[in-house]
Amino acid sequence: MAEPQPSQSLGRAPARRGCPSTNLGAWRSVFLSHVREMSLRMKRADGVGEWVAYSGIGVHEVILAITRAADRSLLEIADEIVARLTSEIAEFTADEPIVEQLNAGAAHNFAITMRILRHEIEIDQVDPSEPANELARLLAQREIPITALEHAYRLYQDSVVRWCLRELAVRSADAAVTAQAALEITTLVSAHVNLIAQNLLTTYEAERDAWRLRRSASRSARIKDILGNQAIDIGSAEAALGYRLNQYHIGVIVWTVRSERPDDELSHHEGAVIALAGHLGISGHPLFEPRDEHTGWAWLPLGQQDNLDLEKFASITANWDQPVSVAVGTPQKGVAGFVRTHSQANQARTVAQASRVPTPRIISIADIGAVALMCSDLSATRAWVADVLGPLAADDPAAEDLRTTLREFLRAGGSYAATATELHMHRNSVVYRIHKIEDQLGRNVRERRLELENALELCFWLGGAVLAPDPDKAGTS
Repeated sequence: MAEPQPSQSLGRAPARRGCPSTNLGAWRSVFLSHVREMSLRMKRADGVGEWVAYSGIGVHEVILAITRAADRSLLEIADEIVARLTSEIAEFTADEPIVEQLNAGAAHNFAITMRILRHEIEIDQVDPSEPANELARLLAQREIPITALEHAYRLYQDSVVRWCLRELAVRSADAAVTAQAALEITTLVSAHVNLIAQNLLTTYEAERDAWRLRRSASRSARIKDILGNQAIDIGSAEAALGYRLNQYHIGVIVWTVRSERPDDELSHHEGAVIALAGHLGISGHPLFEPRDEHTGWAWLPLGQQDNLDLEKFASITANWDQPVSVAVGTPQKGVAGFVRTHSQANQARTVAQASRVPTPRIISIADIGAVALMCSDLSATRAWVADVLGPLAADDPAAEDLRTTLREFLRAGGSYAATATELHMHRNSVVYRIHKIEDQLGRNVRERRLELENALELCFWLGGAVLAPDPDKAGTS
């Protein structure tokens, strides 16, 4: 009787992206039922008990026959495996370099698996092929999740086992031999795939870390060139940064002080930036650049949106639970805007760090205005504040109450009623305080108003850094 022909298909299950389609336990049950039905249909050669085709064949012999059949159809089987991987794993579809490595390695991998089944080589003597290693490195460089690599090898395992079990169904009529051969095939293939997959996961993780370092160094160099006003190629810079430069941006600087330092500080910084973007309704992914272990720079992409509701910052501050401080610029466009908004954020941070009063967790350049320009020489700024405010520049509670009243009065356009409402005071109390302030200043508060407003903002944001020391406190220190 002619030798039964091996099946030529892997029998792919319908493609299901994102999850393996393996269920070997159920497959074995169906397969063994098929063997029993096939045995009942076969005719006895002599009417006594010997079966036609592979009568008395042992486990080793039937596995040997299966692997030799596989060798004869090696390229076709490899093509079937690649087709299955690319149809069931979304990340592999239409990615030419990935498909190229799959094609380069599939036949080799399958041939090695067949040699393991023949016990020509031991499983622990087999290392991943170069195409397999290159595939792992490609996935890492593309930031494709490691689960895609695991999925690929589970599908490979399932494909190999399915092909072998289909062959086994037509090459053994003995239920005991069939069951033992099926167990040996699934066990060896599983062990081989597990070892190779583990080695490739190590390769993936090493390449991912190395790639991030290389990419980070390249990105840092590009950011440095842009901020240094060096000539750049926009296309290559955007490719290196993974961020579009020809749009509006908001510059952000995040930092922590040592007493607030979380365990993984940089991840907290980046998480705070992402959270801030979410609060502001920004859909694009921010560009984040670690500056040092306590500081991170970031740019939030606004696309063609040239403004942002600054009131949102107040609501964010009220509910801010991130263990970081944040300085923010204003929306600016293009490469020049990329530089400008970062500079604004840096100015806002300078104010926050120079301040001797509690500042919000989020401080915007839009809130502090000219204050940021007067922080480079605090000694000169302190002298100017004293010249403008006179006795109101004293670092004591009474002067602070008067400064608070005058600041709100000027912000309210000189309205006694609006000031009283904002400060929860009686209108007459506001009138009394304004008169007292004018007595101390020696002039009407509506005179030299811009100077007053700037000086008051400096006092509000910087506190003791620009106020005259309290003589009583100095004498007791």
